[in-house]
Amino acid sequence: MEMESFSNLVPAAKKIRIGRRWLVIGGLMALFAFVSLSGIRSWSDQSRGMRHSNKSEEFFRYVAQQLNEPVLCEKIPWAVKVTGGFFISESYERSDCYDFIAGRTANPWLCWKVKRLGAFRLLDDQTSLWSCLNRAFIHWNGGMAIPESDLVRFFGQMGYDPDTLSLEGIVPPIVIVKDIYSELPNRPDIASRVEHASKTIDAELKGSSPDITNAAYLADLAAMVTKDSGWCLRIPEDLKLAGERPKLRNWCLFRLAMNTKNSEPCRRISPSEDTPDPRLSMQTECFSQVKAHLSDNLRYGPEVPGDDNRTRSLITALGYEIPRAKDLPPDRIYASYDRFLDELSNGTDARHKVARQRFIARVRGLQDTN
Repeated sequence: MEMESFSNLVPAAKKIRIGRRWLVIGGLMALFAFVSLSGIRSWSDQSRGMRHSNKSEEFFRYVAQQLNEPVLCEKIPWAVKVTGGFFISESYERSDCYDFIAGRTANPWLCWKVKRLGAFRLLDDQTSLWSCLNRAFIHWNGGMAIPESDLVRFFGQMGYDPDTLSLEGIVPPIVIVKDIYSELPNRPDIASRVEHASKTIDAELKGSSPDITNAAYLADLAAMVTKDSGWCLRIPEDLKLAGERPKLRNWCLFRLAMNTKNSEPCRRISPSEDTPDPRLSMQTECFSQVKAHLSDNLRYGPEVPGDDNRTRSLITALGYEIPRAKDLPPDRIYASYDRFLDELSNGTDARHKVARQRFIARVRGLQDTN
């Protein structure tokens, strides 16, 4: 009886082992099916047909990547695909957007938003949950670019103007009037313009005009252009520059001596009450540098006012027009917008945060017109 019951147990044990074996095989097959098919969602999008991205969607992905802002990836529909290549499978544009940001920020949690387009391909590089996790782990820093003209155009559609971009408070003006003024001596017609303005300059320097400071700056410019120390001597002797800097007349004579390699202007530098020791005076330094030829590789430009409004008035007084930022070459405008994005990405103070929030809101409100 005992032998019979034992013999009945053997087939039962075999059945259990066989049953477990099939369970393992079935589990592996299910896992393979899940790995192969995971990421194939948005069937409604696929039923309407997949398409390539347009310029708006490329812009959304670009700014999302530059700011590491995944919320902007939501502007890209799931129906948009990225064309594959040699051993590279097609992918959802939106998935690539999340995938790149996950790698740049080492944030694996973004990978749960990544979907694979199509079935698993062993030999191809595919954008998927698993590839995203790998890139997040190795802190993979990838990216894409868009044409400069497209970036400038979309900034314009969002209401940004190159002439007022600096009002955001995180980038300098594109047109820097101080640079324009410092380059005036290189203009071919500057000498005639200075000569034309000379009567006005003389009248303002001799009178009590509130524009005497402007006239003094123009006289300094005229001295650098004409190499005539007489222009320096027309500057009021007691007119000082801002801060701890020397008197403008002395500074004009010093720079003129350096530019002309001639010590004659040095003789006209008046002694300073702030430097009682003659050995430390500007005049002594002027003679020393000219004699030692220390100025051979130096060329001084005109003294530039610290106030932009004054600088603009001086440029206008000479009859020059100050260019508008929107009239500059496109690459200059693009460079300023690109710097703006860089500031939004890296700045951490309150001003940068406000500008970033305002920019993101404008991008999210931008209509796809392409």
